[in-house]
Amino acid sequence: MFDFVCPPTYDIDWFSTTGKLILFGIVFVVGGILLLLLPKKNKKAIQISKISIAVVLSALEIGRIVWYYLRHLQYGDIFNVWIRINFHMCTIMVWANVLTLLLSTFLKKDNKVLCALYNITFGIGIFGAIMTFVYPEFIDPLFAIWNFRNSQTIFTHILLIVTPIYLLLTKHFKIEIKNLWYNAMGLLLVGNISSLAGACANFNFAYCFYCNFLTSIGINIDFPYYIWFLFLVILLIDYLVYFIFEIVRAKRQHKKLCFKFSKFDIFGTITTFIFVIIHAFVMQAILPNAPTNLGWLFLVPMSIYLAIIVFLNYYLNSQKLNKPNKSL
Repeated sequence: MFDFVCPPTYDIDWFSTTGKLILFGIVFVVGGILLLLLPKKNKKAIQISKISIAVVLSALEIGRIVWYYLRHLQYGDIFNVWIRINFHMCTIMVWANVLTLLLSTFLKKDNKVLCALYNITFGIGIFGAIMTFVYPEFIDPLFAIWNFRNSQTIFTHILLIVTPIYLLLTKHFKIEIKNLWYNAMGLLLVGNISSLAGACANFNFAYCFYCNFLTSIGINIDFPYYIWFLFLVILLIDYLVYFIFEIVRAKRQHKKLCFKFSKFDIFGTITTFIFVIIHAFVMQAILPNAPTNLGWLFLVPMSIYLAIIVFLNYYLNSQKLNKPNKSL
């Protein structure tokens, strides 16, 4: 399983319908078994399970890096630390899931950071993992499917799907339309992190600079306009999922379907979408051919965006504290 030379003994095109059905079959079986076995009522057992999942995810990611390093020692091939750490969307979401699991275990109460992480791991992590199986570029045809090179990636992506669903089943958060904007925030931050890492590694981690999946299905949109298209598609899918959850919850509680938005959510939504629009023009201006050597420039708009979100939270909270109490 951990061999550096493990050629497949079969001939399966993983991009074919048969190959994808096999992959999704593995996802449903393994993911379903995990969700059935994980505890959902005992508080202490849930905490242990969350820590265990975080440890497994961390071990899988670190194990992947170690595997590549050991292969480098044996064969003397090039080992680039930045590239092997990997800053693609799914890898970033692995560490986002680890952070979410640990914070939700040790923090006594919910806060906006956890709310953002919950929704990002649910709306972005699951979508990214599913799309990875739809367009399985991650499978190395030079290795057998059970080799660590491929099995690690498959199991990691399964956990990216299982973890947010498990947190939902254990009632760590609710799917609410008002929090949908956190998904856009997640996409914005993941794109920035990938761009910055690309500048360090001189390697393109950001999917926003190329879109093989769209071109493979015959959708050809020029850079950077397909970024808006991807945002809209992902957010539309997330919106439909969130809307269904809202309908089901309203029916269970025998209430009318209504949405309540706080000022922070309204201002956060507006700010996020302004920066989404601006970012596409920034990319076109400074990275017309999607090079990586100017990736550090994304640190400026990302810092401004995060500063605005933090300021909004601080300002609105201070307004609540300063508001006179009318109750006697």
